[in-house]
Amino acid sequence: MTLQETPLEQLLSLVGRAEPSISGSSASLLAARFGIAMVRMAFAVSGKHGSDDDLPIEQLDSLAACLNDATEHDRAAARTLIETFRENADGSIRRSALTEATREPLSAAHILVELLETAVMAEPSVRQSVASDLFGGIELIKGAFAAVMMAIEYNLGQGEVEDLDFRTQQDRSDLWRRHDVAVAALLSSLQARRRAAG
Repeated sequence: MTLQETPLEQLLSLVGRAEPSISGSSASLLAARFGIAMVRMAFAVSGKHGSDDDLPIEQLDSLAACLNDATEHDRAAARTLIETFRENADGSIRRSALTEATREPLSAAHILVELLETAVMAEPSVRQSVASDLFGGIELIKGAFAAVMMAIEYNLGQGEVEDLDFRTQQDRSDLWRRHDVAVAALLSSLQARRRAAG
């Protein structure tokens, strides 16, 4: 059963315990799915005749499917890493698991940034009546991005994958740059909407 198919209460029980079977990064990616749904609703309600086939919605749906896959890959890599530490595996096995448990959330972070950039592109067309859904969904996606990036930094801070830290440094910096540009644009739009409303 994929994480998306697991009942919510069961998901929460798998995360909220001393020995979780779902990592924090995977849980964050699940939270992002709620954000995507909220953003999608804002786009759909704002579209002509409530159309669900506008370009921004198609892009969201495509990215959501990619995020589903990324979440499952992240889950598998995190589970392998947890098992590796529990079994006190030797250094080479641990480094390999740590590398995968860092690469997978990094891939997911790219998708989260693309989601924010899609929201920037489509935000002007969103009706004021559903702006709270749009920006609320964006907050969930932003939170997921921050949590995933923290998980990556924690893994890289283990001191066993210095080469991966070096090789991903530019990628991580670029992700934060794109994130900050998108978030600044969205914040500016939100403030403009508030001024216009009030």
